[in-house]
Amino acid sequence: MPKPLRRNLLEILIMNLIIGLLAIGAYSRNRVWNDEVRLWMDCIQKSPNKGRPYVNLGLAYLNSGDYGKAFEITQKSIQIDPKSPIAYHNLSLVYEKWENLEQAVRMAQRALELDPKHYLAYYTLGGIYFKSQQYEKAEEAYKRFIQSFPYFPEAHNLLAAVYASQRRFDRVIEALDGELRVNPLHSLANLNLGQIYWHEFRNREKALYHLKIALAVDPFLPDRGKIRRLVQEIESSSSSIPPGKG
Repeated sequence: MPKPLRRNLLEILIMNLIIGLLAIGAYSRNRVWNDEVRLWMDCIQKSPNKGRPYVNLGLAYLNSGDYGKAFEITQKSIQIDPKSPIAYHNLSLVYEKWENLEQAVRMAQRALELDPKHYLAYYTLGGIYFKSQQYEKAEEAYKRFIQSFPYFPEAHNLLAAVYASQRRFDRVIEALDGELRVNPLHSLANLNLGQIYWHEFRNREKALYHLKIALAVDPFLPDRGKIRRLVQEIESSSSSIPPGKG
């Protein structure tokens, strides 16, 4: 496969994987988080010396996009309860939003020091390491998370993005297969598998299978016209790898 085409495929795969992840939160949440803020502010008024309401209020501010308030309230929760892994994990999320990735890593690691079973911190670390292009560490963090939550939505997709960045397409396939065990009709996972099976392994049968699923289940699939043309191109080709490979 020519290098320019391979590079283009890699960029498309990573973009598709990230688009799928961003789409998770693409719904109107303002009213929900405003209600959350009011709820936890009321709990703090009733129990001002308990750390957990501050933790939850800080998370509500974080989810609403008010990172300054989230930081302030979460710091207050740590003053009350300095051994709260959730509070340190929330601080990690705030620092990540502020692009202070070194401090974000420290806070997530602190959460794990306080509670080695706070597995969500591994999920967060995976994303931070991916942003900083520390792919081996990102892989390790996501795998630790998936060991405990193998059916967590999009976790395998994130691991696939790590492998795609390293051009480890055999591992991308493994990770996307894991995502399809969670959701067999995941359109972007099927789309990416179809493209990889064709462009990387010339596996006609598997490429068509996954591309057709992607087209069938998602009317808003990016570049549907291009994908249809790719399907037609593959159908007119007899090229396929021998059985048992890929």
